[in-house]
Amino acid sequence: MNNLIIERAEVFACTPPIRGSTWTPEQPEPCTTHTFIRLTTRDGVVGCAATDSYTSHHRDAVLAQTLRDMIPDLIGRSALEREKLWQHFQPKAYARSAQAQALIDVALWDIAAQAAEQPLFKLLGGFRERIDAYASTPVLATPSAYVETVQELVEKGYRAIKFHCWCDPARDLELISQVQRAHGGKNLALMLDVEQRYDLQAALTVGRVLGEWDYAWFEAPLDDYDLAGYRQLTARLDVPVLPAGNAITDYRLVAFAAQQHCWSRIRVDVMTCGGITPALKIINNAAANGIAVELQSWGHSLAQAANLHLMLGQPTSRYFEQAMEYELFEFATANPIRTNAQGQVAAPGNTGLGLEIDWDKIRHCADIQLSAGR
Repeated sequence: MNNLIIERAEVFACTPPIRGSTWTPEQPEPCTTHTFIRLTTRDGVVGCAATDSYTSHHRDAVLAQTLRDMIPDLIGRSALEREKLWQHFQPKAYARSAQAQALIDVALWDIAAQAAEQPLFKLLGGFRERIDAYASTPVLATPSAYVETVQELVEKGYRAIKFHCWCDPARDLELISQVQRAHGGKNLALMLDVEQRYDLQAALTVGRVLGEWDYAWFEAPLDDYDLAGYRQLTARLDVPVLPAGNAITDYRLVAFAAQQHCWSRIRVDVMTCGGITPALKIINNAAANGIAVELQSWGHSLAQAANLHLMLGQPTSRYFEQAMEYELFEFATANPIRTNAQGQVAAPGNTGLGLEIDWDKIRHCADIQLSAGR
């Protein structure tokens, strides 16, 4: 297994029969498409990755079709050429999908860790064995529903909870006020995510209250591209301010925004910034500038695993994001990532990404199947 030459590449796009719940009130229930990649080397090592895309009416075919044009370039190349291949798929004349690059890059890291007979987080630095998790709620109907949900989550072992809310400042303030009255003395780490729906004045108003009540962070108060607004919030609020982390994802742009003091912490996702290779660049640059990186971990179990391994490998994120809609994200996964009774998660106990994937189920359910090589 010295060269790990890629012999075959396969892509599958699957749409589960159930739809997820919404993150904002005006959003229709999203149609979730899981796009998988599977790379096989001549030595028989199989690396994989998956990411999700969300649409309103029909399944997403764009990501799979983008990969159709990319995977032939993998055949005959060494899976150990991660940096070269990542640069190869960064053409100067036109843009590639960062999610497509991420799928390839993560699968290559999966192969490398399996070949080294290590779980991926060990290959990435092996900083720790487990990490605290926060429960990431869907939008609920009433403030009392959030109060009840917090109690249920605390009983399950969670010590950190993030609220997806109505994105209406008055209603959101009532939500956090009722939660504070019911649970304010329990030493919980709480976060609020308003999905880029506030304007600057609303963000300042709500952010001041979050600072008074010592929230762990205030996520996505403004459009991710509103860097000037974020600079004001970061300078004027006591609560840490984070972007959504899905728009400004190129490692050079992230570094620029961080240098401009736009955010209290950086937030990105391995599967939307182009993979583990560029995510490491983001983490290293952030560390050099004394700023933390909170990786996302929303999505299919394989996407969760990619982010989790990087969190465990590097001294960066404080929390793993555990989406409450378990089943939607665990499609074809025998050993999904779940938070334990102590409010923590650990990597699966196998080499590489460590998940056991039912590829027969994926092939059977796939709306799109593509392949290159033999």
